[in-house]
Amino acid sequence: MLKGEHPKQEVSKIFDISLILHAEHSFNASTFAAREIASTRASIYACIGGALGALSGELHGGANIQVMKMLLEINDIDNVENWVHQRLEGGKRIMGMGHAVYKTTDPRSEVLAELSKAISKEKNTKWYELTERVEIITKRIMMLSRKMPIYPNVDLYSASLYYSLDIPIDLNTPIFAISRIAGWNAHIVEEKFAEAAPKPALYRPKAVYVGRYCGPMGCEYKNLINRTEMTQSKSNQ
Repeated sequence: MLKGEHPKQEVSKIFDISLILHAEHSFNASTFAAREIASTRASIYACIGGALGALSGELHGGANIQVMKMLLEINDIDNVENWVHQRLEGGKRIMGMGHAVYKTTDPRSEVLAELSKAISKEKNTKWYELTERVEIITKRIMMLSRKMPIYPNVDLYSASLYYSLDIPIDLNTPIFAISRIAGWNAHIVEEKFAEAAPKPALYRPKAVYVGRYCGPMGCEYKNLINRTEMTQSKSNQ
């Protein structure tokens, strides 16, 4: 569908493996969004729509887009060390490195790294080598400067893999969704039919208010005009 022609068998196999690796990953942001919506007994279409919304954020499904933009900006393997140094010294993240759950290498990244290496070698591209260098340098700098181990996540090598397959960058997140929709649907079905609990229950996380407390009788009500005058007075001061 992307090229208007049948791909080579090896390319098809690599892409299929990528889809399998992205299909399901427990309670990540988009899956939790889908289950939260499913707990209200909303339609499956609403649940998937909510999951897609969560997936669109750059820290979730959009992360491998940011990884590829990083690689394109670095462009040359000799630029990696300075680029990573400047990025970390500026308090910024190295996209594709670190995971909210894994405290070691994301097992999916190990498979994707091998796939990226194979396709880069076949097509004679620099993107796997550049990605590997980013991983090595980031690990070393983080350990030396912050005494903190850091490891690649699923997005680091999927970026160079897709780019080496001549897939446009802006399709990275839709491809993620194509595969993850299998996992979302499984979670939604489980939530709706209560296979994971005695009966369906609305998700309602508890929140603790930490703002200004106005006492047991509540805050004093001020009409809109007075509130506006107070704001103007404070701004004038």
